[in-house]
Amino acid sequence: MKKKMKFLVVSLCFILISCAVITVNIYFPEKDVKEAYKLLEKELMGPEGKPEEKAPQGKPESSLQFELVTSAYAQEPGLTEKLSDLMKKMPAVVNAYKEMGARITDIDRLRDSGTIGEGKNGLLVVREGMVPPADKNLFDMENENRKTVMNGMAKAMLRINRDKENEENLIKVKPQSVEYFASLRRDSAKKGWWIQDPSGNWAKK
Repeated sequence: MKKKMKFLVVSLCFILISCAVITVNIYFPEKDVKEAYKLLEKELMGPEGKPEEKAPQGKPESSLQFELVTSAYAQEPGLTEKLSDLMKKMPAVVNAYKEMGARITDIDRLRDSGTIGEGKNGLLVVREGMVPPADKNLFDMENENRKTVMNGMAKAMLRINRDKENEENLIKVKPQSVEYFASLRRDSAKKGWWIQDPSGNWAKK
């Protein structure tokens, strides 16, 4: 009887393990994600910026292995272009870039004055005094556009990995899209602008 019970327990455990869903955290190379952001800014933030029309391509084949691992690195060839192309198919993202390009002169003016700085979360932060009422809407819309872009990158990551675009998965990849976007903003900041490092410390570049 004991042997039979032991067999049943072992069999049940085997079935549960076989049916278990292994959660894999995917880490995208910072270089590829930042290059994708830069490519999109170059193509879409200019006055004539328009997404390029490309011939339809088949679903990208993933080179990732998910068996018996808890983390993996996205290392597909042409990852920068794939991320960029996926985001250019998102109307909200394209519109966000165009709106950011249209107000860049005003945002630069506020950054030059020291009123706002580049936060560690990829958003603009008020640094000195307060944003003039006439510029408050520009400030708010800029941050809304940035949120749209970072969220779009998170969705692109999930699509490349063939993951469902649900809230749970977005929460897993969003930190990467935010971190790399904020890093790019620090890299591209002009001398004299306020920037916040990942630890939360502020300094003028």
